[in-house]
Amino acid sequence: MKISTKGRYGLRILLDLATHQDKGPVNLSDISKRQDISEKYLWQVINLAKASGLVTSTRGPKGGYSVAKPPDQITILDIISALEGPVTLVDCLDKSELCNRSSACVTREVWAQIEDSLKKTMTGITLQELVEKQQAREPGKSFNYMI
Repeated sequence: MKISTKGRYGLRILLDLATHQDKGPVNLSDISKRQDISEKYLWQVINLAKASGLVTSTRGPKGGYSVAKPPDQITILDIISALEGPVTLVDCLDKSELCNRSSACVTREVWAQIEDSLKKTMTGITLQELVEKQQAREPGKSFNYMI
């Protein structure tokens, strides 16, 4: 499994939202500047996050985007699954009918064990933990970049 820019940038976008939404919805142009991601690409990723229920939007002059639920209730697995699709190492784990050997395949069991470990790790890390790590790395730094 390889996580694409959609997943990697999506995680950064949600981290940015969770870090900055304490003063209200966050504008995409501000995220674009802070994260050095084009607004055009941000639109694509934020729309996927919105469609999956991870993000909400507010219209108007003070509008923008916010995480849809508390950051301690959003896991890395939630984000990556929403943006990339199911987290699976090999197709036969989700669709055993793809391989006529899957019921007797020892290597399939290995892939399943590795996938379970990956999912357990991704479920064990919340967006709130990332916010706290970010703030610890930059103590005293104000995250309000509004002009």
